[in-house]
Amino acid sequence: MLRHLRHSELNRLQWDALINQAPNGIIYGLSWYLDIVSPGWEALVKEEGGRYVAGLPLPVRRKFGLRYLQQPLFAQELGFFYLEAPTTAEWAQLGSMLRQQFIYITKYAFNVGNAAVAGAASLGLTSAPARTYHLSLQPSYAELWASYRPERRRHLRKAQQHALIVEPTTNIDLLVQLYDENIAHRFVRVQGEAYEYRLLRALYSAAFQVGMTSLWQARSTEGEIVAMMLLLHFKQQTIYFVSCTTVVGRALGATSMLIDDFLQQHAGQVGYFDFESPGISNMERFYGSFGSVPVPFFTIVSDQMPWPVRQLKAARILLYQRFRPRLTPDSSPD
Repeated sequence: MLRHLRHSELNRLQWDALINQAPNGIIYGLSWYLDIVSPGWEALVKEEGGRYVAGLPLPVRRKFGLRYLQQPLFAQELGFFYLEAPTTAEWAQLGSMLRQQFIYITKYAFNVGNAAVAGAASLGLTSAPARTYHLSLQPSYAELWASYRPERRRHLRKAQQHALIVEPTTNIDLLVQLYDENIAHRFVRVQGEAYEYRLLRALYSAAFQVGMTSLWQARSTEGEIVAMMLLLHFKQQTIYFVSCTTVVGRALGATSMLIDDFLQQHAGQVGYFDFESPGISNMERFYGSFGSVPVPFFTIVSDQMPWPVRQLKAARILLYQRFRPRLTPDSSPD
């Protein structure tokens, strides 16, 4: 049976042991990661023999006295983690507990492992499909190269002609600067140092301390940094977490060079590269051009709020949509 645990009631050692041992465990589910992106997070937990054998993290938010769920920034997938695949009855109980405890779920994303064992149909909640893009690292580099689309190989040959230098770095402040100068304006309501950049620095620092991140840069022969790429590493998964490129870097195909260099170094190894797709068509085409394949997961929403509250919320969303800045049409890295 699942039970609800408040943040102070959680056994963090047991929780992290579950995430590390679960076949669908991901870095977003580790306690230190959740502490940063969702302070005070809670969980639904199943215990057997004095240990956690299944759990669902709850990124609880509060506004106007209302407790609700909202997918945290920088955590694309959460969902149900388990040592053994849950039964239909356990999925039903999970959905029932979510409906009872939260009259409002803005969005909650389950992980790709959940999609592989049904899940959405058993929760009794409104669900929507989503997808990311995975690329297996097991083939040789020659095989990976052969799976690239022709336009990606052309971009890479072009980049190689400019003799870009790919190298590791720890300069997270430069990544934030380049992102702010070249990428941030494409997205809606980026608060910068007040929120996103502060979280990004905290995540990098924490992941660096436990050896779960690497930061790479592409440098021109003149010494100019033209692109950067931040990766997260956990078990057999590498996440293409944040990247940015300058105007010059985009013209030179620097982002393609960064990704290709990583694939060269890690080809033939057990694991996969997760492009962490945001669902933008241009970016999905870019990810797919490396031979990656779409992998489904699902999200849920729920709105059981009283009718007057729903009307006020709808009016607010309509006002926001009318005056929000737009995402630029071309959002592909290069």
